[in-house]
Amino acid sequence: MEANLLQRKRTRNIRKMLKDILEQSRSLPWKIGNKILPCSSPLIMGIVNVTPDSFFDGGTHATPDAAYEHAVSLLQQGADILDIGGESSRPGSTPVSEQEEMDRVCPVVESLAQLQNISEDLDNPGHRDFFISVDTTKAKVASECMRLGAHIINDISACAMDPEMPSTVTRTGASVVLNHMRGNFGTMQADFKPYENVVQEVENELLAQAKKLLDLGVEREKICLDPGIGFGKTVQDNIDLMKSLEDFLKDDFPVLIGTSRKSYIGKMAGLDHSDRLIPTITAGIIATLDGVSCIRVHDVKETKESLLYLEALKSHGPV
Repeated sequence: MEANLLQRKRTRNIRKMLKDILEQSRSLPWKIGNKILPCSSPLIMGIVNVTPDSFFDGGTHATPDAAYEHAVSLLQQGADILDIGGESSRPGSTPVSEQEEMDRVCPVVESLAQLQNISEDLDNPGHRDFFISVDTTKAKVASECMRLGAHIINDISACAMDPEMPSTVTRTGASVVLNHMRGNFGTMQADFKPYENVVQEVENELLAQAKKLLDLGVEREKICLDPGIGFGKTVQDNIDLMKSLEDFLKDDFPVLIGTSRKSYIGKMAGLDHSDRLIPTITAGIIATLDGVSCIRVHDVKETKESLLYLEALKSHGPV
């Protein structure tokens, strides 16, 4: 009898702990454009690859028209942000020129910006309030996309690959995602120095890049940190970062996480034949509970439904 009572007490305590986690939003607001978004439930950033060689959906939306249609579909599924990329960052991918990248992404950004201007006339509420991000390491591409109506520069090198990128962020007033990566597209997985303390090193390197932007006058609220899951890291490094997302919140920057369908998932025990969708959704739930402000995904519908389920659990019933 005593054992049963003890078990029930433990169960009640676990339920109360989960309820407390759900109700205490630890995510930080992110300023995008002139709007400060509370991010009490993470923003969903939908991935739009206008490329023939991206690791998950390369070639599926390789033309501007196909990419635009895919972007609209992601809005209908619940995306808050559309992240438009014209150069694959998978290990070993082929670099593209500035002009080729602009030819891929600029028409999509321009069309989405026009859609945003007429969104109040559309029936689907998913169109009415969204933001456009450009996934690029090139300052010229970022500058042109901002001119066409983008709001966010998502730089996987944390503004380090192009020396003009920090000043471009400052001049355009862009919000920015600083993604952690060492090396470049071709070498980040094959030739990098092992981390002694991956969480601390990633945090320090991101903060150093954020300080450069702050010193140039970029608003702190516009800078979002991404620990760079899968970018030049071992499976264990990625696991350690996922287990330590709260450590990044103490730096007073919103945090974005991007684990969507990444190859490291397939290297985890028992997941070698996984299509990586369920692990991706699970990672998003864990990141949400830890307080991230944005989740970058291919599968918007499934991610949206998982977040709506978490929201429902926040209802104030008896524990």
